[in-house]
Amino acid sequence: MLRYVPFLALASLVSACADMPGAGPVTGNAPAAVVTIGAGVPGGTYDRIGSAICEAVAAGPAALPCTLVASEGSVENLLALQRGSAGFALTQADTALAAQLGVGPFKDKGPDRSLRSVLALGVEPLTVVVRADSAIAGFADLKGKRIDPGVEGSGTELTMRGLMLSHGWTVGRDVRVAAIPSGTHADALCQSRIDAVAFIGAQPNPAVEAAASACPVRLLSAAGPVINAVVVGYPTIDRETIPAGTYPWQTEAVQTVGLQMLLATTERQGDATVAAVSEGLRANIDRFKRTHPSLRRITAKSLLVDNDVLPLHDAAVRSATAAGVVTRDELFLPK
Repeated sequence: MLRYVPFLALASLVSACADMPGAGPVTGNAPAAVVTIGAGVPGGTYDRIGSAICEAVAAGPAALPCTLVASEGSVENLLALQRGSAGFALTQADTALAAQLGVGPFKDKGPDRSLRSVLALGVEPLTVVVRADSAIAGFADLKGKRIDPGVEGSGTELTMRGLMLSHGWTVGRDVRVAAIPSGTHADALCQSRIDAVAFIGAQPNPAVEAAASACPVRLLSAAGPVINAVVVGYPTIDRETIPAGTYPWQTEAVQTVGLQMLLATTERQGDATVAAVSEGLRANIDRFKRTHPSLRRITAKSLLVDNDVLPLHDAAVRSATAAGVVTRDELFLPK
């Protein structure tokens, strides 16, 4: 029997969550003095994209100053958002859903109905890297191996642990997990201290490039009946392909899964601040798209419509509809 209950259990709660009322919004007419965005590890993809968002906001109509809050990724960013130490958070869609439902690393905080999306920023593929001479042929072959599933506090770790559980694997018995500090994954893999390392991020991913510069590597396909069932049953994970040539040494396309990257906030974030972020991105979208190859296909419309996980913040909706970018019936709105 396919064992993908962890993901399907989340999926079964989505519609129930959408119908539950949240606290009323607390908004302000004046924008925040500074926009703060929970991003990622300095030099990483989230850091790079977060910096580009800040540049767009600062160059936008409201000309707001903007700063990044460094973190290990999605989980830490959303926790910072909930604490109020960041006003916005870059996050994977599945991590945002976990926070909305109050499960996994957000269990102690409980469901958070106040989370809102501001921007949808493209797909982040799961990339599992192994040494080029490894006998590991596919995701299912990771059983019994030493895996770095992602830094603690990252969305990668949350997704990988879900996929391992969906395969029926118990950490410690069926798979050994190694916690590798940020920036040392390449050495750990190339020195055979681990057999595989996982990253989720826009492609090409600098962490993958760092591993490839340390020793010959290849990308592992993430496919098979269990993962196919997860894709069917879980609303935030889709099939994705990493095209051949994404990396100079990659000669074949790799089948995997991907998750939407979102810029999230809460319904309590001031309308003027959200509008400033939205309008800054739209006004500078051509420059923003040049930040990273994964952003090339983004449009002013896709920033809003490519999201069915978190309801959009009211101010983002009003700003876009007033500009004629979208109509309300095209958007995922609070109920």
